[in-house]
Amino acid sequence: MSETTPNPEQIRADANKVRDLAAQEKKAARRMTLGTHLYTLVAAVLLYVVTLILPQAGDVRGFEVLFRTQAASDAGIKITEYIYATLIFLGLGVFTTLTLLTRRSVFGLIGWMLTTVGLGYSIFAIWLRQTRSSTGDGVDLGIGMWLSIIAVALAFVAYCMVALRRDDRQAELARSRAEQDSLDEVGYAQRSAMVSKQNTAADDNPLLRDDRRRRATERHQRHQD
Repeated sequence: MSETTPNPEQIRADANKVRDLAAQEKKAARRMTLGTHLYTLVAAVLLYVVTLILPQAGDVRGFEVLFRTQAASDAGIKITEYIYATLIFLGLGVFTTLTLLTRRSVFGLIGWMLTTVGLGYSIFAIWLRQTRSSTGDGVDLGIGMWLSIIAVALAFVAYCMVALRRDDRQAELARSRAEQDSLDEVGYAQRSAMVSKQNTAADDNPLLRDDRRRRATERHQRHQD
């Protein structure tokens, strides 16, 4: 086995190319490519805006729950519903909107986390509302609550399709960087020394030495004797 070491100029050029590819890959990762899921997120945000003016529980509207008005307090809105309203306001109203405007990955990831928690929290909020001791007081879940859950579910699905995947540009850059040999002069020298050491060890190892012809000659001589 032999190891060919490129000249220093070639090594430095390869190292610079690898660093450039890594920088491009990092830059590409800062932007979230939404593709066709852009429309799903837009629909989720618009649907959420509509729910703010629709009844969420009884006659209490979504924005009244969000801002914790006196009407919401008089209707007996639970703390879980306040928390849910805050989660989806941040996840859909703030960070999803910022994601649509800027395509920044950091906003998209925060929006994804908040909508994920909000979707799970909606189940808890519904359960507490349905099992409250004052059932029959007329403060039941309204259409605004159900539509807000649909909006959160749409955003959650859209984020899952884009937040956990590399786009074509990122995949191409990662593949190009993986194909480059990024060893420097020291790395090549160390690898060459390791290969030489392996060859020497193989030559000195009696178990790896091919001495079949010598042993055949010895057997032939013993047979003649």
